[in-house]
Parts: sequence; C-alpha cells; structure tokens
Amino acid sequence: MKSDFIDGLIHCVDRVVKPNTALLKDILVIGGMPAKTQNLQYLSYNRHTTIDNGYAFDFSAVAVINNRRAIQWQLHGYSKKVSRWVFSTRWTRNPLDLFLNNLRCDRAVMEVLAGSGSQFSLIGILTRTDLHGSGLIQRHAQYISPVLAVPGIDGEDLKTIQAFESTNRIKKAGLVGLHYYRKRGRQMVGA
Repeated sequence: MKSDFIDGLIHCVDRVVKPNTALLKDILVIGGMPAKTQNLQYLSYNRHTTIDNGYAFDFSAVAVINNRRAIQWQLHGYSKKVSRWVFSTRWTRNPLDLFLNNLRCDRAVMEVLAGSGSQFSLIGILTRTDLHGSGLIQRHAQYISPVLAVPGIDGEDLKTIQAFESTNRIKKAGLVGLHYYRKRGRQMVGA
C-alpha cells in the first residue's frame, strides 16, 4: 500500500476537518483496503476531537469504499424502496447506517465514486457540538454529518459530494437518555 495513496485520502478529509494525520494514517494502514470483491472495509474505532470557536468537532473515519464496485453496490428499484423505509430517520438509531444507505441510493454520488481517479474513498462521521448550551432547557445542539473523501475528482464532482454531505446532515435531539435523529438538510432526490 503506497503512502501517497493514504496521504491522498487524508488530504481529502482536510477540506471538512483537520484530522489527526498520524492516527488516521495508522488506522488506514492497519485496517487495510477492501479486496477487489469487497464493497467496503470497516476501520477500527477511532475518534479525534478538536475545539474551535465554541464548537467541538469529533471526526471518526469508519470505512474505506471500493470505488471499482460502486455501480454494483448501488441500490435500485424495489430494494432501494425497501431500504429507504427500513433505514429511515424514524426507525434507525445509527447514523452510519443512515449515511451508507443514503450513499447507496444516491445515483449521482455513486457515479462520482465510480468515475474518480482513485480506487478507494473514505467515509467518516463528523459530529459538531455547540458548547454554549447546557442543562435541560438550553441543551447542547449536536449535528452529525457524513464526510466523503474522494481523491481524484474535479470541481463539479466535489459539488455533488458536498451536496450529499449537506443533504444528509442530521440533528440529534430528544430528552436525556432518549435520543432521536431529525434530518436537517434538503430531502434526498428519489426518496
């Protein structure tokens, strides 16, 4: 595995959040890349927290996606409709499940992955917490967003990736101990 390839993935994460480069590089080397027949390779648990202007940013790299299999991994037809219902913000409690399902259902993003100059992409989760709120009445606002790092794409493809990330931003809400997710971005096309 070439270190310049890993550096390319880390560089793509920089557009959203400044990751802990040494930790992320170790996670990518240890976790490895998906084999030719695998759609993705999950990475071991990692989290890097930074604080800036009253916000805490937690970034976790969660999986490496095999761009060569993006078109085969995409959901179509009936399976897409069923997965949209099962992995709805009403039912699921895991943001990663929501993000991966929405990724598989988004034809434009899957075409960007398949057409990129790189064999692999990185998906992560960025949690932004407003540190100014506290207590039951003025709670900490928390937003959870996917981060899709795709090396070797042009400006138009980057806009597609950024639209996917903003569309799938969710707000974690609820009472203490009982949380639910509310979608904050635009509605997905084809939902």
